[in-house]
Amino acid sequence: MAEADDLALIPRSVRDKLDRVAIKLHLKDWALLTLAERRRLVDQPCESAAEVDRYREELSALIRSRTGREPDPLRR
Repeated sequence: MAEADDLALIPRSVRDKLDRVAIKLHLKDWALLTLAERRRLVDQPCESAAEVDRYREELSALIRSRTGREPDPLRR
């Protein structure tokens, strides 16, 4: 399986990070990201408070740049 195929769907590791940053990432928005952007979201740490803040900021910026809208908050 090619790397792009591995990242066609949102991986579990990214879903867990989305829960931590309280952002809903729609599959159609994930599909707009480049492979490098997807890989970065997989690899970027998101454990400490500073890492969670950084991840939230970078993800929000990606969503805004690719979709032209603010990210949807995750409703808990």
